[in-house]
Amino acid sequence: MHYVKLLPLPLLMFGINSTVHAEHIHLPTISVEGVSTEEVPYALPNTIISVPDAGELLKRLPGANINRNGPLTSLAQYRGLFGDRVNVLIDGVKIHKAGPNSMDAPLSYLPAARLGSVSLYRGIAPVRSGIETMGGTILATSRKADFGQSDSFEFKGNANAGYAENGDSYYSSLLAGVANNRHNFHVTGSVERGDDLAFDGGEILPSEHKRDTFGTGYAFQNGTQALSLHAEHHDTGETGTPALPMDIIYARGEHYNGSFNNAFANGGTLTAKLSYQDSEHWMSNYVLRTPPSMMMRRHAITDVESHGFGLAYDISGWIVGVDLDEAEHNATIYNPGNALFFIDNYNDVERNRYSIFGEKEFTLNNWKVETGLRYTRVEMDADEVNTSMGMPAVTMLKNAFNNAEREQNENLIDIVFNTSYELSSELDLIVGLARKERAPSYQERYLWLPLESTAGLADGNNYIGKIDLDTEVAYQVELGFDWHTPRATFSPHIFYHHINDYIQGTPNTNAAATMVSTMMAGSGKLVLEYDNVDAKLYGLDANWSFAITPIWQLDGVVSYVRGKRRDTSDDLYRIAPLTARTMLSYVQTDWTVGFEAETVSSQNNVSEENREKKTGGYAVFNLSGNYQPTQNMVLTAGINNLLDRGYENHLGGYNRISDNPDIAKGDRIPGVGRSAYVGVNVSW
Repeated sequence: MHYVKLLPLPLLMFGINSTVHAEHIHLPTISVEGVSTEEVPYALPNTIISVPDAGELLKRLPGANINRNGPLTSLAQYRGLFGDRVNVLIDGVKIHKAGPNSMDAPLSYLPAARLGSVSLYRGIAPVRSGIETMGGTILATSRKADFGQSDSFEFKGNANAGYAENGDSYYSSLLAGVANNRHNFHVTGSVERGDDLAFDGGEILPSEHKRDTFGTGYAFQNGTQALSLHAEHHDTGETGTPALPMDIIYARGEHYNGSFNNAFANGGTLTAKLSYQDSEHWMSNYVLRTPPSMMMRRHAITDVESHGFGLAYDISGWIVGVDLDEAEHNATIYNPGNALFFIDNYNDVERNRYSIFGEKEFTLNNWKVETGLRYTRVEMDADEVNTSMGMPAVTMLKNAFNNAEREQNENLIDIVFNTSYELSSELDLIVGLARKERAPSYQERYLWLPLESTAGLADGNNYIGKIDLDTEVAYQVELGFDWHTPRATFSPHIFYHHINDYIQGTPNTNAAATMVSTMMAGSGKLVLEYDNVDAKLYGLDANWSFAITPIWQLDGVVSYVRGKRRDTSDDLYRIAPLTARTMLSYVQTDWTVGFEAETVSSQNNVSEENREKKTGGYAVFNLSGNYQPTQNMVLTAGINNLLDRGYENHLGGYNRISDNPDIAKGDRIPGVGRSAYVGVNVSW
């Protein structure tokens, strides 16, 4: 499998003729990995930042999108699968969410100001890319200082800062280090602040954000061996999540990771990696939004502690390895006006994964083939729960949970077959087949009381878990081609996912759960129970580019996915509508201007069981540009939503704020209005 850089030029960025100008402009990459006989490069300047969230960049890749629940809370979606079904790695490490509603989603741990690259395995993710990759694998890496070229130590680094008018937000980040050709020491950090965002018609309350990060690390290389160690502190302060029942008061903690590589004389390479995470999260429904009555005020303290280990050996096209991932979650809900009130939302919930895999790349009669097999053991358990709520229906649910067999073990088998065939020097055929499995998340299995503790579904419904859920099993088919000439590219893929025992909310049949939900939230709140259903997803995504002249470039991306239940006539929830992005770029050696159109179709295929609302289509236009006065400095500016278009993003959640005069409670949160921004990036 080759590393392929495709051509969906994004909303915040603009095209650069990499053949002519890439050597002059400092550019990290946003890319897609896939099967191809030829690299098709594009360059996206990471210096153009107008929003703090790194997840926004996923929307520029074919098939990818995000479910937006707040300015820093975006859940990765790939071809209709989102949340825990998508394997998101930060600097090669699995980051676990401390919050049971994914307020601190994995991509929130890496600010856009510190982003080095975002990569996606387009199509079917290989087994080497991680555990439970039914929804693909996304890799985000932070910006890092380079090694030097000699024995002498050099001072290296990068600094960037910027301001966006909508929300009066600003960011700054710094990477500084000393390095020679063997040793590399660095420190890095970022600061971000922003007020409530505005749209054509008012403000989104609360949508302020606050986040600080700090990291330090060391790396070593000697030609045959490489070692890296990194420690990171993450601190998200008061940040709004208007689509969720509570806001972030803080989400903070540390994660550490290290890796070691050794190249042997026989051509083999051994890679080892270790990680540890300890994070805590405090959320509330009365600090950033108008407080409800004292009896209904809530805050929650949640935490996660995780350990990771990986070992892989690569030789002669073979990769074999083992992976370990252990995580323990806790969540307790309180009432600030009643010291005796508490609910054990999750108590010492364990979700541990132990996995082995093997993968082989080879050529057979002009077919480039990649085939892999992964076995994973998922072991889950939870301690007994308790609550101060003494109502009979609550006691019934508590006793049923505590008396149940909470220890559950799953055996998962992933089989992947990816191949490409060179039909000509300009055209490759791509075929993929896979069988992939996913065990239930800890929320789906151990949510014992009907609550909105749903890993970020943000549909306003109460859910209750089901301990004996079955494993999801997906059969995936991929067919596409990659056409590439010096002047143009076009890479469409069609796909089909046939998923048995797909886990989603279904109408609740537990009378006690309905009674508790009605008592706590009123009769209008829908109660759903996680259960296994049958589903299918299919669609098409493509990216393309065309060099009109040496200085004018046109490129874009289009993504379409359809998600349906196979056992009923209902549609799957929160599926992205047909979306296309088209960018016209004017490129000079020292400056660039880009004009982009983002066009989104209406979404009428919605989930009735989730009471999902339809959304209309819209088009948003964006203008961006940069100027490079010196080799090491890039100045950027632009305007997002140039015409201040009012619209609703179908993947945005529903407003939970009852007293916002500009958005009714229960309405979908509108898209952000016009925003001008500026930035500067300096490297040395």
